[in-house]
Amino acid sequence: KRNLFFTPKEKEQGKKLLLQMGVTSWYVCIHARDDRVVGVNTHRNCKIENFMNAAEYITKQGGFVIRMGSTAKTAFHTMNPKIIDYATQWRSDFGDIFLPATCKFFLGNTSGISLISTIFHVPNAGTNYIPFHTPFRHGDLFILKRLWSTTLQRYLTFQEMLDFDSKAQNPFTYVEKRCQEANLIIQENTPEDILDLAHEMNERIDGTFRETKEGKQLQKQFKSLLPPHHHLYSSRAGISTSFLRKNKQLLLLK
Repeated sequence: KRNLFFTPKEKEQGKKLLLQMGVTSWYVCIHARDDRVVGVNTHRNCKIENFMNAAEYITKQGGFVIRMGSTAKTAFHTMNPKIIDYATQWRSDFGDIFLPATCKFFLGNTSGISLISTIFHVPNAGTNYIPFHTPFRHGDLFILKRLWSTTLQRYLTFQEMLDFDSKAQNPFTYVEKRCQEANLIIQENTPEDILDLAHEMNERIDGTFRETKEGKQLQKQFKSLLPPHHHLYSSRAGISTSFLRKNKQLLLLK
């Protein structure tokens, strides 16, 4: 059950904001923690440009896209009137709460603003998660950054990524430094990765996504990699089936 609600006055304020931006139907909020955030866990940053394919897909389904962010480094350039760069044109403290709380789903990464949607029980599709981490709700989806080993000349498998995290006292700190020392290159999700995630989340919400026998098996394989003591073991969120299908080789045990 939801514990937070907007007052009638706040709902009217939100409706006015949407009309000012030209939003006339459902919408998805997108966000990328970009390079303007420096010196603090910069391994979590990613490029907003890689969200464009997903944004175009959403508008073709009849929705609008609202790009969030309080310190956006670059504008989200597009000629599509249904893709709105709220971060550079419309941003307000009220909008930062209202929009993620009322969108169809939130498409972002591990930045704090994604938790607004979680608080209001809005589905969260998380991109570029690193290290192994997930959103929090049942029905949420996530995909991971890949780690390329210059020593092995291949991507680390999911098992190897888990082992790499387990060697750190705190896997969420000094990730870039540890990767450099291990000759690992962090690669963020591609536009195609993010498009597939948006497509899957939208269909799951609409009830049109059909999990295949292969998809169920891939999910089972991924879950089997997580030891009971791991912080993801009891996560209610799920990794994207489309991401697993494209990265079957990462499920192999090396």
